[in-house]
Amino acid sequence: MVRFFIALWASKFAAWVYKLRGQERNDRPGLLACKICPDFLARINKPGLVIAITGTNGKTTTSTLVTDKLRDAGYTVSFNDWGANLSAGFCFNLMRAVNIFNKPRMDASVLEADEKSLADAMTMIKPDFILVTNICKDSLRRNGHPEYIFDCIKRTFENLGDQTTAILNANDPISSQLTQGTKTKTVYYGMADMGLNPYENIVKDITVCPKCGSFIKYNYRFYRHLGDFYCENPECDFRTPEADFYAESFDLDNRKVKIREKGEVTTYPLISDTVFNVFNVVSAVAVLRSAGQKKEDISDFLSRQKVTEIRETYKEFNGIRYYAYGTKSQNVSAASTVFEYMAKEPSAKDVVFCLDEAQDKNHPTETLTWLYETDYEALNSPNIKKIIVGGHMYLNHKLRLLLAGIPEEKIVAVEDDSLVPQYVDTEGIERVYVLYEIDFVTKGKTWRDNIYKRALELAGETEAAAHVGHASTFEGDKVNERGDN
Repeated sequence: MVRFFIALWASKFAAWVYKLRGQERNDRPGLLACKICPDFLARINKPGLVIAITGTNGKTTTSTLVTDKLRDAGYTVSFNDWGANLSAGFCFNLMRAVNIFNKPRMDASVLEADEKSLADAMTMIKPDFILVTNICKDSLRRNGHPEYIFDCIKRTFENLGDQTTAILNANDPISSQLTQGTKTKTVYYGMADMGLNPYENIVKDITVCPKCGSFIKYNYRFYRHLGDFYCENPECDFRTPEADFYAESFDLDNRKVKIREKGEVTTYPLISDTVFNVFNVVSAVAVLRSAGQKKEDISDFLSRQKVTEIRETYKEFNGIRYYAYGTKSQNVSAASTVFEYMAKEPSAKDVVFCLDEAQDKNHPTETLTWLYETDYEALNSPNIKKIIVGGHMYLNHKLRLLLAGIPEEKIVAVEDDSLVPQYVDTEGIERVYVLYEIDFVTKGKTWRDNIYKRALELAGETEAAAHVGHASTFEGDKVNERGDN
């Protein structure tokens, strides 16, 4: 216990120092606590409500929604809003939630959790609820394979048993099976057919039934392997579980969804009309209702929400919207979903690739397989007029685009990033999308801003004049009510 209190006091002092230096969004104080006291997470007292949210895609948006709703209800909540989702981040999160005597001083803690780190950390933390959004293919180096991630998360529920409640996606044939054979109470959420007609994917994360080995079929599908699934073997009972929270109808034009819970139907506002954000809202409703929040309060809260600002913002000039659009490179399912959205969004557009994995320059063995597992073929769409690729991987992207059947005359490969704006059209299009790696928000917005400024210069306008009448959120940005996962 002496070691624990030394760790607690040292981490609080370190957090105070980092705050003085303007670096409070840093999980190093939590790392210090872990190093001094390896079982820090087990010894620290927890708030009255602890919610962990994990999964390949959607955990950031969902965690933010859950946190903001609890705060809206008057809860004091500890949440690492900058994405510190490993053990050091958990230590930092929970350290903030207690005083120097290890007495809880906050009402709740929301933990956005990396899938691989879940088992060991959550076994010590023992959250009241663990939401798993989905399990999809991610970077080979980061996450290996969906089956490996499945095993990591399943071990969490095997360890915790009935000490937690799992909230699982009924439409995911992988993650919906996580609590099979465990004592963990399970709550499912799911959705009716949205009539999306999704594209076929190069890579399917699951194709055969885990029970009998027959092929998995779908009554309908949302994207990737998510949908209303069943085993083609009539004697096998592998199928979509019955959802406790079921989105039974959608009004995407008016951004509303009707969710059935215990026979009663409630209408909730949507933050976006994209399928992945509909899933995010339904999952957030499932967590919040399970945690005791009132339906009408959740509905009122959602009516005032928008997608996380770092995911997508735009500036507008002369009839063209210039978007900075967060995209997870190396994440096959997330990138493919964004590419499909680019194709289906009906406006005439230029697409700019800022998917430059600068963080991997010191890792020469980084696999490029994600390029060939991602559905670049979706970008071969008539409403995409031009694709400009930059960054140190520009030739890799160009090759993959050519292999996807994109006409070479539609591809512009630019070695010098500063020249990218020169190749973006300023007429004949309605939108420009700069797709950037979500770890490099500033770089993505800088590219977008440079493209935007060039359009102003060609028109002889100034940025200040162009912004008159625009609601400003980030140097003239507007937050669009769509976002990626």
